[in-house]
Amino acid sequence: MKIAHISDLHFGAHDPTVRDALLAHLIDASPNLVIASGDITQSATDVEFAAARVFFDELPMEVFVIPGNHDLPGMDLTRFINPFGRYRHHLISELNPELAAGPVHIKGINTARRVLPHWNWANGAVSDVQRQDIARTFATASAPWRILVLHHPLMSPKEFPLDVTVFNGQALLSTIAEQRIDIVLAGHQHHAYIETRQDTDHKTLFVSASTAMSTRIRRQPQGFNLLELTDTTLRIDQLHYADGRFTTFEALSHVKPAVSL
Repeated sequence: MKIAHISDLHFGAHDPTVRDALLAHLIDASPNLVIASGDITQSATDVEFAAARVFFDELPMEVFVIPGNHDLPGMDLTRFINPFGRYRHHLISELNPELAAGPVHIKGINTARRVLPHWNWANGAVSDVQRQDIARTFATASAPWRILVLHHPLMSPKEFPLDVTVFNGQALLSTIAEQRIDIVLAGHQHHAYIETRQDTDHKTLFVSASTAMSTRIRRQPQGFNLLELTDTTLRIDQLHYADGRFTTFEALSHVKPAVSL
């Protein structure tokens, strides 16, 4: 199975040339699934969501999407009365989607919040109800690979000091270990990296993507991740944009250890 992991499209603050190059690459690569891990828009306007809907509709494969903090309206009444109304209208009503397909069982959770006990509402949070939902999801999952998708990363690369707070994040890390989740996909930082966390006899890969097409780049150009999975193997290609196209700049191979009964 082949999965493209894109994030932080930021329609409304995107580069149309990169947008078209990404679309062409995804169509040519023909992944079975595209996962979009939040910040689909820049300011959560109807125009931006409509542009995102057009992009997703142009893709010939299924799209699995979750919201990010930029998919909430700004400081207006809509943010507090119906924060995800436009997102639900244009994209998908479910904020914590789930999908079982081939060798993967995927659970997405919404970590964006209309308000937080912090000066920076761009940070994220996970609730106890969401952690229970994750546990229920994977309690009966039989696919070889368990994938969790969220917008805000739970781990940061050592070379990139951008601070991200996820309230209740430590509790979520415990849930990830307990449920033996194999891969956690995220975005938010506009920086591609892979970190690992070992808990007893299980390893989890934390995989973040750069911004796929926005002009808001940081230390890296636009990019995305391409995952290829069999029942026992995983390859992750990290791609970035240069000279009008996306190419692989780093790749990781991983073999899933056999589970001791």
